[in-house]
Amino acid sequence: MLPALSLPDEDGQEVHVGSSMGIGIARRWTTQEFFACPEALLVADTDLTNWKEISAYLESKDVSTRQMGRGELLLRLYLLDGASFVKRLEGGFAIALWDEKTSRLLLAIDPLGLKTLYFCSEGNRLLFSTRSGAIYAAKQNASGVNSAAIMQFLIFSVVTAPLSIHRDIERLQPGHYLIYDGHFTRQKQYWDLEYREDDEAGVQNWAESLREQLRDSVHRNLDGCNADTTGAYLSGGTDSSSVVAFMSELFPRPHCFSISFPVQAYTEIEYARVTAKRFQSQHHELCMSPQDAIDAIPKIVGYYDEPFANSSALASYLCALLAKRNGVDTLLAGDGGDELFAGNERYGTDKRFAIYHRLPMWVRRGIVEPLTSVLPANGVLGLPRRYVKRASIPNPNRTFSYNIFLTLDPKKVFEPDFLKQAPRETWMNIAEGHFNNATASSDLNRMMHLDLKIILADNDLRKVTGTAELAGVRVRYPLLDRRLAEFSGRIPTSLKLKGSTLRFIFKRAMKGVLPDVVLFKKKHGFGVPIGNWFLQDMNLKSLGLDILNDSRTRQRGYFRPQFYDHLLNLHRSGHTAYYGEVIWYLIALELWHRTHLEKAAREGIHAH
Repeated sequence: MLPALSLPDEDGQEVHVGSSMGIGIARRWTTQEFFACPEALLVADTDLTNWKEISAYLESKDVSTRQMGRGELLLRLYLLDGASFVKRLEGGFAIALWDEKTSRLLLAIDPLGLKTLYFCSEGNRLLFSTRSGAIYAAKQNASGVNSAAIMQFLIFSVVTAPLSIHRDIERLQPGHYLIYDGHFTRQKQYWDLEYREDDEAGVQNWAESLREQLRDSVHRNLDGCNADTTGAYLSGGTDSSSVVAFMSELFPRPHCFSISFPVQAYTEIEYARVTAKRFQSQHHELCMSPQDAIDAIPKIVGYYDEPFANSSALASYLCALLAKRNGVDTLLAGDGGDELFAGNERYGTDKRFAIYHRLPMWVRRGIVEPLTSVLPANGVLGLPRRYVKRASIPNPNRTFSYNIFLTLDPKKVFEPDFLKQAPRETWMNIAEGHFNNATASSDLNRMMHLDLKIILADNDLRKVTGTAELAGVRVRYPLLDRRLAEFSGRIPTSLKLKGSTLRFIFKRAMKGVLPDVVLFKKKHGFGVPIGNWFLQDMNLKSLGLDILNDSRTRQRGYFRPQFYDHLLNLHRSGHTAYYGEVIWYLIALELWHRTHLEKAAREGIHAH
């Protein structure tokens, strides 16, 4: 398992094997710790921001912490509070703890999914690891690819928790812990973001409070950092710019790192430069080329144990590599602001569709729908018909209904056997669960809750953390500080999305701190022009066509052969960026098969 956990340049490993269990660690950072005492054994990957509070609490319980390392602090906290000790931890963590007295194993990860843990029951043993590949390497029997996970990957570009790409390996969900007693596993959710809106405070009070919450969070996440070796991602967007703004209060002339693209529609470098100038940062930037993508693809595919197709990972890796080459080993990232404060464009789009439901049902069903049904399906005259059709789809399906795999006839896309294992009616079950289980009274907060789980924890955080780790850099996420997240849940929905203004209260809070040109620019996002490059760059075009036309690819059993041809034609005929991203999903899936499953077979892992 340890070789499967380790990156090529790592050799710091420690193992403890007892009569009934074994724990090992492949060290990457000093925050990955191992501690044993007669009562218990603990291994942890932590990046906590409240160690002082933890020590103070233990001291209040007559536990002297003066000579304790952080691993022992966590263990003593557990011996006092039991499994609920995880509620006191702020920041990212993945913990495995063996209680000698009760012969129980506790696995836990942080509330917002900054870290990951996988587990698998096999016979009379439980395997667990921070990477699914380590479990797969140790299993006695091959799991088989999980068709439901493949479908999640195709919709969201990543396998969503609690699934993994392997049928009998699961991923622990954010804010959960698991207890295993040798016979049974029991999971418990110890935290979730609740949306209990407070309408008492006025706009100015909310704005001022939010500004201080943001400042405190960034400052907390700089605790223990060194100005010379700490920097920040700077995309030019509101979130990363806010992080740099408050970072500069503690670290004058902070390092910040930006990636631009030769395709103008994808680059925000001019806004990054405005922010860098305002806060007098040491600004490092690099223009990403198609050749950079070609060089990065095999490294990224090799790093991720599961299919992963967020194309902006290519740029994230290059940005982290730029930081590493400039002597920076810790980066602050701005992820989380959109999902906490309503910054995604689709929130505004969905609000326009929600207007339709203000009409009485008898008007919709008896008048509007019959009238629009006789209009053409396409063209300008068909706009009312298309509006009504989409508005009639319940959320969260409506928000994701633009996805190609949710639009086309499944029978024309997928092989029959694949559809039997992953039937259409199950595709949105996980997303619907997050949406419906939110403690919220508005669709907007329910959608942000879903995005917090899938778009962030499953996708963006794994993208940023993983590519940084690959480059030799660790990441902290000040906008995903738990205190800030809980504060965001109390802000009225009407102040997050006011009229058509996204992030209204966030913009009010940062007014006067960020340059107006950055704060009020049109939402852009951090994307890579992979779709353009698959058409225009000869090397990437050749890579794509070679893989998609290869008989190995077409015989995987997922897609009908004619779908590949249809997709390539769509890509050439228009909407290059949209269909190019879909092509990247299929290429990434095939490369995962070749890099991981076929490699494992060649090395004799589950060759039978």
